[in-house]
Amino acid sequence: MSNEKDILEKHLESFNDVFSDMMNVFIFGGDEVINENDLEDVNPNSFYVENAKTKEQERDVTKKWRKKNVIVSFMGFENQTKPDSTMPLRVISYDGASYKYMLASEIPPCPVITFVLNFSMQKWATNKTILECLNIDESLKPFVSDYKINVIDVAYLSRETVNKFKSDFKIIADYFVQMRETGEYKPMPDDIKHIWELLLLMGKLADDDRFKVEYYRTHREERVNMCEVLDKVENRGIAKGKHETAVSNALTMLKDGLGIEKTSLYSGLPVDEVIALSKEIKAVPV
Repeated sequence: MSNEKDILEKHLESFNDVFSDMMNVFIFGGDEVINENDLEDVNPNSFYVENAKTKEQERDVTKKWRKKNVIVSFMGFENQTKPDSTMPLRVISYDGASYKYMLASEIPPCPVITFVLNFSMQKWATNKTILECLNIDESLKPFVSDYKINVIDVAYLSRETVNKFKSDFKIIADYFVQMRETGEYKPMPDDIKHIWELLLLMGKLADDDRFKVEYYRTHREERVNMCEVLDKVENRGIAKGKHETAVSNALTMLKDGLGIEKTSLYSGLPVDEVIALSKEIKAVPV
C-alpha cells in the first residue's frame, strides 16, 4: 500500500466509532459489545535494539479498551496491500511490545489482539504462524512456541458480514468485495459520517481525484452518501466532456471564419466565452 493510502487507511480506522465497529464485527459477530466511548488511544511507537542501535517500530492503529475503569484489552490493526510472509514475525514483535509496556507501567496483564487487514484482491495464502516462517528441524518444534496472526481478507468478506458494519468501514469493505466480484462499483445508500477522510481514501483506492474535488463542493456538516457523490462526479464528468466538445467545435468555426454570434449560437457557448476563444486564436503566431 502506498504511503498516502496507508496514512488515509489508518486515519479512518483511528476514529473510535470505526475502530469499535470493526472490532465488534470481527470479534463479536456484529454485536455492539465494545462502546466507542470506552476506547483510548495508545502510542503506536515502540523500540528495539539492533546492532547496538536503538530503532523505532510503529503499529498502524492501536487502542486500549476499558470497561468500568479496567483495561480489558489492547487492540490493533495492521494494514497490508498484499500478503507478507514475514507478518507473523512482525506482529509478535508489536504484541510483545504491548505486553512489555504493561509490565513497565504496572498495568494488570490483559490480552493483546491484532488483526491484519489484507487490502488486496488475493486471499492471504502465505504464512500465518511463527512456525511457518521458520526453517526448523522437526526435533526442535516441540520446544518452539508458535504464534498465529488474525488475517482479514477484506475483499473476501461475505455480504452478510459487510452488512453488519455500521460505520464508514462498511463502504470500504463493500467497495473491495464488489471490485473483486465484478470489477465494477455500485455504491450503497448509507450516509457517510467522516466525509473528508472517506472521500480522500476512496479517491486513492479508485485512483480518481474527483472524489477529493467533490468533497470541496460538499459541506462537512451535510449528510451525504456515496450514491449522491458518484452521481455528482459522473454528471460533472459528462458536463465537462460536453463543454470540451463545444469548445473544440467553436474553435473550428472561428478558424473557418464564422462570426462570433453564429459560433455562439451553433456551439452553445456564451458570447463572452467565444470572444475569449477568438482572442486566443489571434494571439497564436502564424
